[in-house]
Amino acid sequence: MPYSLYLAGPEVFLPNAREVVDEQRRVCRSAGLTPISPLDKGDGPGDQTVSRQDRIFAGNIALIHAADAIVANVQPFRGPDPDAGTAFEVGYAHALGKPIYLWAEDVASNRERVERAFGPLHRRADGMLADRDGLMVEDFGGPVNLMLVSPATVVLGSFAACIARVAEDVRIHV
Repeated sequence: MPYSLYLAGPEVFLPNAREVVDEQRRVCRSAGLTPISPLDKGDGPGDQTVSRQDRIFAGNIALIHAADAIVANVQPFRGPDPDAGTAFEVGYAHALGKPIYLWAEDVASNRERVERAFGPLHRRADGMLADRDGLMVEDFGGPVNLMLVSPATVVLGSFAACIARVAEDVRIHV
């Protein structure tokens, strides 16, 4: 049975979302993996007693359940952090015990991403690294918050590089 991957990320918001996701699907299939995209469930009228947002949510949850693993784009999205929906999907997949792969072409650390977005960082009196508002900035070296990095395999590079890593891991463990 083919190994399936839920493709999480902000690609669904792009004006050319279908084209970008179709290319991701091609990359997955060429590696012998089965892609599952949030675009697969559609967003039709459905049950009119359920709101559109609830149908989208339920559809994505069902697709995550159907997948063997999740591959998540954690590129900065509307700020230094990844898309909030993607972060939720990663957490949900972790709660289900699914393998998680994060990818980002932006190889900057979380610290560098915050500094790039909000200006110079400084040390507070307690020694913690902080932003201009005095809020602590996580400095563990990962590209995003530790709650995303810790349960995941992180690939700093392209989507294709991440899929190659998944394919390698699947061959080793299957």
